[in-house]
Amino acid sequence: MSKVGLYARVSDPDIQDSDDKVSIEQQLAEMRALCERNSWHILAQFIDRESYQATQNPKKGKMVNPSGERADRPQFLAMLDAIKAGEVDVVLCWRDDRLVRHPRVAVALEDAMDIGDAQRNGRPKIEVRDATGALIDRFTLSIKATIWREENKRRAERSRMGKLATLQQGRWPGGYRRHGYNTVKKPGKRGRIIVEDPEIAPIVRKIYEMYDAGVGVSEIRKYLIAHEVPQIYTMLCKHDWGLPLIFRILRREDYLGGATWRFSDGTTVTVDIPQIIDDDLWHRVQKRMDRNKILSKRNAKGVYLLQGITRCGDCGNGMSVSRSRNFSGGYAYRCHTASHNPHEPHPNPYNHNGPDLDWAVWRHIVDYGIKRPDVIREQVQARQVELQAQGDNVDSDIAHARHRLAEVAQERAFYQRQAARGKIREEEFDARMAETEETERYWQDELERLQELRDNTTRVQAGLDYATELLTALQERLAKIDQAPDEMETLPEEKQNEILKARQEIVRALCDTVYVYADKRVKIEGVLDGSEAAQFDLQSS
Repeated sequence: MSKVGLYARVSDPDIQDSDDKVSIEQQLAEMRALCERNSWHILAQFIDRESYQATQNPKKGKMVNPSGERADRPQFLAMLDAIKAGEVDVVLCWRDDRLVRHPRVAVALEDAMDIGDAQRNGRPKIEVRDATGALIDRFTLSIKATIWREENKRRAERSRMGKLATLQQGRWPGGYRRHGYNTVKKPGKRGRIIVEDPEIAPIVRKIYEMYDAGVGVSEIRKYLIAHEVPQIYTMLCKHDWGLPLIFRILRREDYLGGATWRFSDGTTVTVDIPQIIDDDLWHRVQKRMDRNKILSKRNAKGVYLLQGITRCGDCGNGMSVSRSRNFSGGYAYRCHTASHNPHEPHPNPYNHNGPDLDWAVWRHIVDYGIKRPDVIREQVQARQVELQAQGDNVDSDIAHARHRLAEVAQERAFYQRQAARGKIREEEFDARMAETEETERYWQDELERLQELRDNTTRVQAGLDYATELLTALQERLAKIDQAPDEMETLPEEKQNEILKARQEIVRALCDTVYVYADKRVKIEGVLDGSEAAQFDLQSS
């Protein structure tokens, strides 16, 4: 019985159930019917229907729809993992364009199938079929992907012309979501007219007026939450009225009466919209924000051992130094997320006495690091063995990447010969060259990544040698800077700061990050646990 992996996709979740689109349910129904007729076992279903945050270029880090041109679709990647493991006999899709609509996606699928075929120990190669049962040839699929890409380019050109015409007529061609505005559809016309939101626009003015009057952004946030002011983009916001959102509102030039559409080629077109904030108020707010930004760079009031490398172990966010009389020594390390979002659940306590934490970390580094270099040597050697095992497993992947690079070079040479003989048009030649360059960059990056993983053992050995040399040198300096807290209090402030700065250099040379948990646990990442030892620079210590 063949083991089948079903794949279904819709490009836009908002239109998947419209009359002219094939929904996920329809795709699955036809594929399941085929499996039932052939007595195939459905091993897994992979469904991409929701927008997600892109992990690959283009638009890396942005929210995107699961287009067939993207190779980083979450469920598509999960399917590739199953294919690479050799678990799937048949990859079944409703139609081939559900899987692939770009050459880079075809390459990712083909590479996964090559790896999966190697894992099958003589069993038949993995097949790709559509809901009619027709076999989809791998080579034909890559050709179709190139054609679909060109088709999408033409569609994008037509779409751009339509958007430009809509903008020139004073309407907005896409979605426009800003606090204080709504859009209205004009019957029989493309695009929408941007109008003022009578409920939210006064709130935007209130935010500007409060900030102009000297009220801090944190206080503005408390005001908005207390008055239950509605907020847009709620699906993308981690916290109610987060501070970055308020700062974006205060910087938004649209409130001066113009919305600007930016095309991918850099062209911009501005549409007139209702002005919510008058010019004088807007510029006063910008001036104050710029002034505060400069002032925020002032030097700290003291030298804090772990400033900049401390993170909350419970939520992973950074911790800042906060001056407070509630703690001995006058300062504490405080979690950003917990302090700015007190209404959200977070393990307590989320702030920790600064001098106590500094001293505890310093003592750990001295007692189990500087004075015990043998401990670090054992940890780094364990890390070396781990990376050696990882490196041994990538040799075949490196060979495959080199093979793919050689194939790309042959393909480029073929197109160059065809162009020299006049058998290929100039436009098509340029397109083929661009595609091969893109594929070559991908495999070159992949080859460098694999080689880096293989060579980690050598780098960790260099880090081990560095750590031994560094710790030997630090032992000689230790007597001058290892005073206990009671002894430190008897020294002049200038001398205290000098000692703290010397300790700070050592801590930052040995530690990448210090995680502090509500249950008082402290986790130190860096040379002390043998991780990333090779990345430390001896000169910076």
